[in-house]
Amino acid sequence: IPTIRKVVNDELQVFFIGRGSSQKRVYLVAAIAKQLHEKALPVHFNFVGDVEKVIEPALYPYCSFYGIVTDDAKMDSIYQQADILILTSLFEGLPVVVMQMMAYGKVVLSTAVSGIPDYIFHEQNGMLITATDEAAIISEGVQNIEKLLNEPELRTALGLQASKDANRLFSKESFDKNYRKILCI
Repeated sequence: IPTIRKVVNDELQVFFIGRGSSQKRVYLVAAIAKQLHEKALPVHFNFVGDVEKVIEPALYPYCSFYGIVTDDAKMDSIYQQADILILTSLFEGLPVVVMQMMAYGKVVLSTAVSGIPDYIFHEQNGMLITATDEAAIISEGVQNIEKLLNEPELRTALGLQASKDANRLFSKESFDKNYRKILCI
């Protein structure tokens, strides 16, 4: 579990980190980015992964595209500078990136699918998009990001709770304790 470092960005830094597969619905993240850009809000979207398969980076000059990042130091820097992780997946288990961002004390904003609501609780340690219609997902995503932009104290509180939950759920000590419980040691 990394040490949380307070980061103050001039613009809210929203990251999508993942594969460009159809289940991830990266085009919904791009649509959210477009709407927030059109509102001229201080929010910047960043994409890490092979998303160029599903969205054309040239159509989103107001976003940053990192491609596939394999360097651990670069990923650490990305996690540190992020304010929000956004996922608009159709289905998920529990992505490692969710655990990572929680550990870094960042806000996870995700569709409430599959295993995500078992770990992310709306306005307790992150935010959930409960809509299932794609237009409504975009609208709810925009509203949640605007709320996090306008309420930095909420963003801080959610990140701190996410980090505490990550430590409780995903730390080596937690793993060892649960593993021993399963083996009845």
